[in-house]
Amino acid sequence: MRLSRDATPGEDGGPASDLEEARLAEVAAYCPTMGLPDAEFDHVVELAVALFGVSGAMISFVERNEQFFAARRGVDAARTPRSQSFCAHALDRISPLVVEDALLDPRFADNPLVHGPPHIRFYAGAPLRVSSGAALGTLCLINTEPQGFDAHQRRLLESLAGIVVDRLELRRSRHNSDTSRRHLAKLAHTDALTGLPNRMRFHERARQVLSERGAGALLLFDLDGFKDVNDVFGHATGDRLLAAVGERLSGLIEDDHLLARLGGDEFVILLGGGGDARQAYRVAESLRLSFQQGFVVDGQNLQLETCIGVAMAPHHGETIETLMRHADLALYRAKAEGGGAVGYFEPHVRHKVEARRSLQSELTLAFERNEFELHYQPQVRLSDRKVVGAEALLRWRHPERGLLPPGVFLDTLETMPLSARVGDWVLRTAIGQAAHWLSAGARLRVAANLSPAQFLTGSLPDTVAAELARHKLPASLLELEMTERIAVKNTAAVASMLSGVRGLGVGVALDDFGTGFASLSLLKDLPVSRLKIDRSFTKDAVAGGQDAALIEAVLQLSRAFDLDVVAEGIETAEQAQLLTDARCSEGQGYFFGRPMPANDLLALIGGGRA
Repeated sequence: MRLSRDATPGEDGGPASDLEEARLAEVAAYCPTMGLPDAEFDHVVELAVALFGVSGAMISFVERNEQFFAARRGVDAARTPRSQSFCAHALDRISPLVVEDALLDPRFADNPLVHGPPHIRFYAGAPLRVSSGAALGTLCLINTEPQGFDAHQRRLLESLAGIVVDRLELRRSRHNSDTSRRHLAKLAHTDALTGLPNRMRFHERARQVLSERGAGALLLFDLDGFKDVNDVFGHATGDRLLAAVGERLSGLIEDDHLLARLGGDEFVILLGGGGDARQAYRVAESLRLSFQQGFVVDGQNLQLETCIGVAMAPHHGETIETLMRHADLALYRAKAEGGGAVGYFEPHVRHKVEARRSLQSELTLAFERNEFELHYQPQVRLSDRKVVGAEALLRWRHPERGLLPPGVFLDTLETMPLSARVGDWVLRTAIGQAAHWLSAGARLRVAANLSPAQFLTGSLPDTVAAELARHKLPASLLELEMTERIAVKNTAAVASMLSGVRGLGVGVALDDFGTGFASLSLLKDLPVSRLKIDRSFTKDAVAGGQDAALIEAVLQLSRAFDLDVVAEGIETAEQAQLLTDARCSEGQGYFFGRPMPANDLLALIGGGRA
């Protein structure tokens, strides 16, 4: 039975009545198991209601004259006439049928189920298409209010429908031949995407290996950058990437190595040798270096890195459960080092790793509870000491430890996916604050720091443009700051996104300039409008000294490239005067003002103290 995405009975494969009779025969074949209680069906509809935030969900089977529900939530009736069924309209589709507002759809506007219980305004139904190609019914969602339904939600609904279909097939196959039962057993122990052993099978075989040999090495790793692939290219590409990773890893391991996919982007290898740490490192390095080739998926050259955590048996544990736990700690430590590191479990660092994980959990809760806030440090024009701008600096209002500076948490935050969301929040908040200052009569440029994660999605120029438009803020009053460390990591991609930002009229400042991360070629490669002289040069600067000479060199360089300059870390009148005499345009530091709440900065300007 071949169906196009929106095919109707009779378009391909004979008269509509023949197709429908064949479908009804399949419904009858599966129906004998429908009277059996199945907690999994109940779990699916409960999960669907929770995931999609709807008023009801059903597993519906459409017979000749009516439909019945094998499981339901939010609906009282166990059966409804087929003539009133939304689900009947979804049977001839491949993709889900979505009705965002039933009152606006002529097929359903007069339906009794719309105007009476369960008062359906929104409907989404994914066909339950079994192995023969016939659709028995649907997994459907309903809501009493109209709503949208995006592509991600459609895929999620299709995945849940697939679970229902799998359960139906398992029920029908219960009394099949020994061959079918062996096939199902294999499916239960095999990862569907990669064909590798799954978590259950890995644990079974690992226990056997460890009990027989008593020694081995466990290598645990995940894919750095995989989430970005899913976000940018979609989950279908992500799935094919996982399959490609599994294929490559399979070609690298020896016959006595046990490779498995544990789930998500997490893989594991058990080396069943004599627990040789040097061999474990050689294998880990081979795996890590293999990722440098990239993966071509759907015409895209996708680059990933992997960090690997290693635990040795029996030194780090005698059971697979202990080894997995300790390899996970080693992986966590390796990821903190960055750059595709290989880390071994060390008992003395366990508390440090666990403390870092605890901090990550706290940071996630802090973001959800709106505990982050911005303080603003004034930036002063040195010629007349007028405040012309402010740098937005992140602070954490911890419920127990009080106001925390970024040095306490920023390194940990930048290793988390949360980093991009916090960075976008900083950007939005800073733009909104600059707009508020402008409406209060203070025309101040605000500088917002960018996190490395904000360059991964490719949406930075669009985000900036949208926020400027929303707050009606002139682009000249926004400046984005990044460190040399970010700039050198992927100069081409960073330059492309910053060019988009500069095209809006927004300034770009290179922070920590001169601290040694980058070469001078960055000034040619990046669309920078301002340099920030690092505080390490200003804190000990005296006339005629080496630091003063370095400052003068940076200032001459900035003039050659037609760049503005802000000198950070000015703490004394002597430093301020030295920089003024050197014709540095702007300064920032405790001498002019510490980071402060937005209202305090406005009061400072009004009071004329800078």
